[in-house]
Amino acid sequence: MPVCLGTDRTGAIEFRILSEDRIEDALNVQRRSMRQECIAIGMGMYEDPGAPEEMQLVFREVIKDGCTVIAVDRSDRVVAVAFNKLHTPPKPEETDSFALFIENNIKHRSCRDLIEFLDDVESRVDIFEKYNARGAMEIFYIGTDPECQARGIGRQITDKSLEVARGLRARKLKQICVGDKIVNEHVRPEVAFAVAASIYSQRIMEILDFDTLAEVRYEDYIRGGKKMSDRIGDLHRTVKFVARKP
Repeated sequence: MPVCLGTDRTGAIEFRILSEDRIEDALNVQRRSMRQECIAIGMGMYEDPGAPEEMQLVFREVIKDGCTVIAVDRSDRVVAVAFNKLHTPPKPEETDSFALFIENNIKHRSCRDLIEFLDDVESRVDIFEKYNARGAMEIFYIGTDPECQARGIGRQITDKSLEVARGLRARKLKQICVGDKIVNEHVRPEVAFAVAASIYSQRIMEILDFDTLAEVRYEDYIRGGKKMSDRIGDLHRTVKFVARKP
């Protein structure tokens, strides 16, 4: 049985923790929505044949943590997804398993650039130290089906991700196994963080009381021979690193 996290006010959208039978539906939303994603555009991912398909390997790895959230409409169609990843403070003597996966499996220039860009932004502030936390949830990517945008689903699925973080921290929720085993099964997130790449996601984080810890400009980064801002355009000028206690 799916783990239901409640519905929107109209009852038209139900939020659930991703289960194995809905993986391909969630990845379909990611595939459709990521064509609008600023960092992917800025890295030239859609100018790099095979890169969007390779990027799905990253999302398949993220969901193994068992805390990704989906939004399902009345026709049982997945219309939005928040890919959530759990983290613990890095240990100098250990290689992070997710970083090792990227190193061994992701070869396209634009995909590696995207991950390195996220790492650069997130390295600006040590959230474990700032929030005195032993575990964290990264809201890695939020995607809404293009046909269902501008309905507030992105804000609601972000809020539900915070609810999942609270439930895991309090041991009132359990992660769902979508592979051979649950990754980071014993992590209790005491802080949630994200890289908000557009004015829309930044507005969501502002409404939900996230702290802005760092902000960088797209025009300051050159990838694939172009400034990121040249590919993204003028509407979205910066990316923000945000966090809050769930």
